[in-house]
Order: sequence, then C-alpha cells, then structure tokens
Amino acid sequence: MALQRFNKPAAWGVMAIVLLSVNSPFADASTRVNFTGNLIGNPPCDITGDNDPIVVDFDEVGITKIDGINYMQNFSLKVTCGDDLGSHVRLYLGYTGMDARLFDNNAVLTNRDGLAIRLYYQGQVIAPDDANIPIVMSSGGSAVIPLSAVPVRDPTVDLLEGDFRATGTVEIRYP
Repeated sequence: MALQRFNKPAAWGVMAIVLLSVNSPFADASTRVNFTGNLIGNPPCDITGDNDPIVVDFDEVGITKIDGINYMQNFSLKVTCGDDLGSHVRLYLGYTGMDARLFDNNAVLTNRDGLAIRLYYQGQVIAPDDANIPIVMSSGGSAVIPLSAVPVRDPTVDLLEGDFRATGTVEIRYP
C-alpha cells in the first residue's frame, strides 16, 4: 500500500476551514426565508386614450417659439382595472422612449435633430424610464390621468423645417 503525500500548507488550510465552519458564531443562528407571490396570466389593468394609438398633434410649430411652454397640448389616458387586481393597490404610471439626455433628461427625442417632447402630469415633468406617477386602484376601478406634452429644443442646434414625430410607450408598473 502506497503512502499518499499531502501538501502541508494545503492540508492545514482545509483543516482551518473545517474548524472555522464548525465553531463559527455566525453558524449558530439561522432562519428560514419564505418567498411568495402570485403569477398572473395577463396584467389586470389596461391603458387607453381618445384614439389608439394615442396621437398628440402639435400642428404648426414655430421654430423660434419653442421654449418648453408654447405649444403645450393636453390629453388624457384612461386606466381600467379588471376584477383580479385587489383592493387599494398602488400602481405606477410611466413611459419609455428614446431619451434626449444630450440636452434634456426629461424628454424623448423626435426624428428631428435638436427637438424633443417633454411630458407633464399635474404640472410636474415626467422623465422617460421613470415610473413615478402613483395611482391607487382597486378591482373593477378606472381613473382618468390628465397629461400634457410640449416640444423642447436643444439651444445649440439650428432646427430645420419639416414634419416631426416622437414615439413613447406608456406603462403601468405593478408592485
């Protein structure tokens, strides 16, 4: 029978790990953590507007008059929840789109260089990708959300005449 040779530093390291794990004060207390949830097939709430897709038409916009106030357009969204939501559930409304972070962190880009659209809820700007409008809803409930949109410009860019458009997606985030 052949004797096996052990690397002494490695053997002592393994022995120290075994002793530490057995005598560790952190190993004496433990608790069980249970994770629970409810899987749903379809989100229990829908968002609709006056038209589908929702269209906000600024019509004719004077390039030199774009200041983040002029040409503001009001529109609304209707949030309707089904019977599976629950009672007094806090939801968050937000939107996503190509953000104009180069010149305005609170707006989505249009197809025109230097032009973006900013969205407001009750006078407060809503930044893209920031679901910060809390809505408390219950099963079978509905709410009308008043919003405003306004064009903003990059002061370092000379805007050119022509049609413009921007696209965003309005979302409801569930807890």
